[in-house]
Order: sequence, then structure tokens, then C-alpha cells
Amino acid sequence: MRRFAYTAVATLVLAACTTFKGSVDNPVERSLTWFSFVAGDDIRAACATDSVDHYRFVYNAVYERQIRAYELRLGADGADQTSRARTKAGNVANFQLRNPLGPWELRRSDAQLTNAEVAAILDGLQQDIQDAPASAGQRLRSNKFYWAVAACEAGVFRLHAFEQDRVEIEALAFRGPLLAHDTTEVKFFEAEQIEGFSDNAFEIRINRTGDGIVGRF
Repeated sequence: MRRFAYTAVATLVLAACTTFKGSVDNPVERSLTWFSFVAGDDIRAACATDSVDHYRFVYNAVYERQIRAYELRLGADGADQTSRARTKAGNVANFQLRNPLGPWELRRSDAQLTNAEVAAILDGLQQDIQDAPASAGQRLRSNKFYWAVAACEAGVFRLHAFEQDRVEIEALAFRGPLLAHDTTEVKFFEAEQIEGFSDNAFEIRINRTGDGIVGRF
């Protein structure tokens, strides 16, 4: 069992830049498509003038410690929000034969938002975008704290980044209204200052046009 657990750990940390197709609940597939997931490749592929507005908020609180992801899909009235979160990726202490992928699963909760609740999130996001440095060309390190937001809005796709060394990450206007509907019961990890670049860390680089990534390093 121990050999299997460590093999699973090795598989999960070897992330490859394959295309995410919407199966974030599967921890193996999520690991292999993490960069594509953060980049919102699936949202961009479906983004058209007649598509519904779709937002993905990803919170990286040092990747190995915690990741959170929020899907916000607008409808004719309000929006659906799906919240997911986990702590301590690959904690083999949680390994069980009946659920071998348990250490890497995300806790999930779902909520139906009113128009006013949606407006609070999106108005906050627009304010944060205006106040933050341009996302194009930014480098997001896995051993830092950051938010990445992939958005299809009115048929236009953009990728926004809010990294702890560039913005007051605790004061982002969209954060409070978004987290208000998170009932995963996974404790939110507040940002702390991280120095250097750890040996097992990786980096996501946003392209020069701010609508995708150029790769992982």
C-alpha cells in the first residue's frame, strides 16, 4: 500500500500541459491538466458572442498547502457558483484502499446566486482589474499566493492575475462576495510572505496578450 501511495504521489506531481476538458473532480486528470485549467482553456474554447458569461477564480495558497477554485456561470436570473477546495496535496496519511485518490480530492459545494450577489462579485472584480497591474506577462509561482481569473464576458476571453507581490491580495474586492457562498468547510489560508523559489515549485507565465499562458516552468 505504501508503494502504491508514493507512486500515486509521483504521478500527481508530474503535471503536464494537456488540455483541461472539465473534469476537475478527478484528481489525476486535474493534476495532469492543471496549467490548462488555470488558463481557462476550456472556457476560452467555448467563448462566443452567444455563450453565457463564465468565470473561473483559482486561488493558489502555495500549491502544496492549498488550492481553491470557483466556477461562476451566469444565467437568465442570477448565477450558479461551484466552490472547490483542498489542503495539503497528496497527504498520504489520508490514504485508504476504498478511496485511493482521497488525499487529492477537492471538497465541493454549490450555490444559486441572486443578481445582486453576482453583481457584488463582478463589480468587485472589475474594480480589482482596474487597480492591479496588467496581467499580460506576469509569472505566477506555485509557492506564492495568487488569484487567477479566467473570464468569458460578452464573448471576449481574458485571463487576469492578482499576485501577492503586486497587489494587496487580502483586500481584493471580489474576494469577500465570492467566499460568502463557499460552504466547503475547508479553512481559507490567508497570504503570508514567501521568500525565494523552492526546488519543487513551478511557474505559470501569462502570454503577452493576456488571454492564455505561454507554458509552465
